Amino acid sequence: MASSMLTATARREWLDWAMDIFDIQVRAVPEGAWDAPTPCREWNIRRLVNHLTVEHLWVPPLLAGLTREDIGRRFDGDQLGTDPVGVWSATARRSRAAWNRSEVWTRNPVLSFGPTPADEYAFQLTADLLLHGWDLARAVDEAGRLPGDSTSARTVGSNLELVRWVHQALAGQIDAWRVVGIFAEPVTVSADADEWTSLIALSGRRPDWRPEPGAGRRSAEREDRNR
Repeated sequence: MASSMLTATARREWLDWAMDIFDIQVRAVPEGAWDAPTPCREWNIRRLVNHLTVEHLWVPPLLAGLTREDIGRRFDGDQLGTDPVGVWSATARRSRAAWNRSEVWTRNPVLSFGPTPADEYAFQLTADLLLHGWDLARAVDEAGRLPGDSTSARTVGSNLELVRWVHQALAGQIDAWRVVGIFAEPVTVSADADEWTSLIALSGRRPDWRPEPGAGRRSAEREDRNR
C-alpha cells in the first residue's frame, strides 16, 4: 500500500504495532546486559533504549504545539535512571495517548527540520521503532535471551505489510537522510533477499551482524566515562 494512500487510522495501527515490538524487546533485555553492544555502532543497549525513550518524550509536547525552543534541553542526556524498563514503558504510554487524540493528525508539529505533517512524523517514528526494534532484538539475541522468550530479531519483521510500507516509503527518501548522517550507506545483499532483509540492508545495517570480541567491555567503559 502506498504511503500516500494510508489513512490516519492505518498509520496509527502501524505505529502501535512497531511500538509493541520495541516494547517486547525492551522487556526481554536480560539483567546485566544493558551494556551489551548493538548493531548501532557506538550505542550499547542502554543508549539505544534511551534514544527511543527521548524520541517519545518529545511526542506529547510537539503534538501539543510546543516548539523545540519551548521545550529546551529537558530531554537531554540519559533519561532512564535506575529503571530503564519502567521509564520506557511510562514514556510509551504517554506517547500513545498523545497520538490517540484525533485532532493531532491534522497538525504540523515543528520538528528539528521545520513544520512536518503529523502523518509524516508518525511514519518517521514507526520506521525508527521498527529498525531499532531489530537492533535491540539482535543485541538481546547475542546477549542471551531469557528462558522461555520466543521472540527474536526475525519476529520484529513478521508484519510483512508493515515492512513493505516502511521499505517503499523509506527507499524514496533515504538519500536525503543519509546526507545529514541519519543512515549509513546501504549494505549489499543477494538479489533474492526477502523484503525485511532488504530493508535492514537499505538502512545501512548488516543483516548478519554479530558483536566483535570484547565489544561489550569497550561499550561499558565508554558508558562509565560518559556518566
